[in-house]
Amino acid sequence: MRALRCNSLHAFDENEVYESNKYNLRVTVVQNIIYVYSLLDLWIIQRTGKKRYLLYHQNKKFGNKNYHFQQEFTNLDDVFQYIHRHDKYVLKSKWSLPQQLEDAYRKARRYK
Repeated sequence: MRALRCNSLHAFDENEVYESNKYNLRVTVVQNIIYVYSLLDLWIIQRTGKKRYLLYHQNKKFGNKNYHFQQEFTNLDDVFQYIHRHDKYVLKSKWSLPQQLEDAYRKARRYK
């Protein structure tokens, strides 16, 4: 991640972050950077222009402390929505049972 100097044009307003964070993710705002602590991962949102947001991601489970570039956005609401959907997808795909096993458990509970 390339660090950019912040000027007042790119600094986040607390109200702007609060209104965009509809998913109640834990955040820390430092000038033009938002540190987001989601259920599964750590994220950095960096504003580099008036409508340009860069999203960086760190996977906790791999023990890698480095952030990698995830995606560029033009709307802060979309960034928070992406983080929310990412966690939801990972929880559903990685931490839930395959549909056939889920159906088998459901049937087994009915015939007890």
